[in-house]
Amino acid sequence: MRSDARRNRDLLLAVARQHVRRHGVTTSLEAIARDAGVGPGTLYRHFPDRENLLAEVLRAESDELGEARDRVAREPDVALRLDAWLHEMEQHIASYRGLSGPLVGALEGAEATPLTLACQEMLATTERFLAEARAAGVARAEVTAHDLVGCAAMLAWLGSTCGADTRQADGAREILRSGYRTPHR
Repeated sequence: MRSDARRNRDLLLAVARQHVRRHGVTTSLEAIARDAGVGPGTLYRHFPDRENLLAEVLRAESDELGEARDRVAREPDVALRLDAWLHEMEQHIASYRGLSGPLVGALEGAEATPLTLACQEMLATTERFLAEARAAGVARAEVTAHDLVGCAAMLAWLGSTCGADTRQADGAREILRSGYRTPHR
């Protein structure tokens, strides 16, 4: 990639990240291009559609999620480790207004999409922490990583609709926790 094309792509990603955080996943792609100082054609040359752009924004954020994964992995209590990872995913998803819907759609879709591929790291890490919790006897065998990623997306959405009053989201987290843990934990 030429240096000017690379610079435009990086700038588009930085502006898209700001727009999605501020305005949500339905933000105007034309506004992103305008604020990046390029034409819409340049945006679409790098990112053919909204889903591709969103997937790239999430991939750019994977370093932050990787740091969270590494921090959570140091928690000695496997039940608390899984809880902490679910919280980190929820916060990551919630940082982008409106991401919950497209993320759940990508998880449920039969075909792999750019957004589905961006979710693979979350699924793999969740499976790792869930497997450790199962092996320690603190997580139910029938619970899947897919279920828990979907729940994290649901909690992110719920948290975004509650505003400052977190009681409903807190209650849902407790229900979720009692649903994936074994009865004695």
